[in-house]
Amino acid sequence: MEKLSIKTPDDFIALMGHSLGFWPQESLVCMVLDGRRIGASLRVNLPSPTTNTARYTDQLLHYITTDHQATGVVFGIFTHAPWNPGDPRPHEDMLNEFTRRLGGEGITVRDGWLIGETTFTNYLHLNSGRPTQHSLEGIRGSQLNAELVFRGSSIDNSPGFHVPVTATADLSHEVLRHCYRIEAMNPQDATAQARELWGRMLDGGANPTDDEAAELIAYLKFITVRDRLLADIPGIDESMRDLLLGQTRQSPHWQRVDRATQVLFHLYMRADGVDAAPVLTSLGVIQWWEGHGSKAHECFQQALEADPDYRLAQLTDHLVRDGILADWATNRQNAYQPPHTRGPEIGGMGMA
Repeated sequence: MEKLSIKTPDDFIALMGHSLGFWPQESLVCMVLDGRRIGASLRVNLPSPTTNTARYTDQLLHYITTDHQATGVVFGIFTHAPWNPGDPRPHEDMLNEFTRRLGGEGITVRDGWLIGETTFTNYLHLNSGRPTQHSLEGIRGSQLNAELVFRGSSIDNSPGFHVPVTATADLSHEVLRHCYRIEAMNPQDATAQARELWGRMLDGGANPTDDEAAELIAYLKFITVRDRLLADIPGIDESMRDLLLGQTRQSPHWQRVDRATQVLFHLYMRADGVDAAPVLTSLGVIQWWEGHGSKAHECFQQALEADPDYRLAQLTDHLVRDGILADWATNRQNAYQPPHTRGPEIGGMGMA
């Protein structure tokens, strides 16, 4: 397997952005190490002055120790808060407690950086008297960043989906026509027809026609059909409940999940008003499966703007706000990897 090596702090910080898909703001980002390899990435909001430090570190420890092969952690504190030599290290009490708790699990904090608006500094050297500040411009020129960009990766400025708020094509009349037809059908027959069309879309490469898009949007408005179509996305034979909760032993077929995201985006661009709620919620569920809590939350919030009473968006957003991850996102073998990282192994700094 081809290996991409991390040789500098610039490489590590670039990888944090590429792993998340966006540049974090006021965030703590942790990357798990397994010997010479890079594991999962975790992003959480920085603690506020009123945050319960014990609960905060408990949550961090829970996420990291789900990887039973973890031997080390590197972290980045992304913040616009100013720091000057001689100032106390930001969030020092929390990080000292976090480091102590990790050590009790046999996991070592290998390195960390304080990353500001234009510069970054080694966090572990902030009290050394004259810590060296490095320009963030060097990250753009890092070898790893260049390779990942070449492979199609990018780092957005924010975690949100950059799609229009309103539909580019109004299919509401066609959606309503299909809803009337579905209501008149036997539920088993309606589900079977929905799965056949959905499967063709996920297995093919062409976008749905406008009539197919209207039909799929209509199917997603029926709860039992919607849940069945969501459970069909991973492409594995498990119970529907376990599939919806992302807790199967088998790994999802992530390329098929990527394809579902593409199709749902296409539907969203053609859904208007309350018709958009089930489509946005389905996108949010996929983001939750993949471990992208910020993106999932934005999808659910937009779904609730379209339909404030949409129950699945309410329930799943509650999971996200409570910091609950899908099991897939906490399992190295099953966790989502962006397409540009599925090929090469990525080695650790100074270890490749």
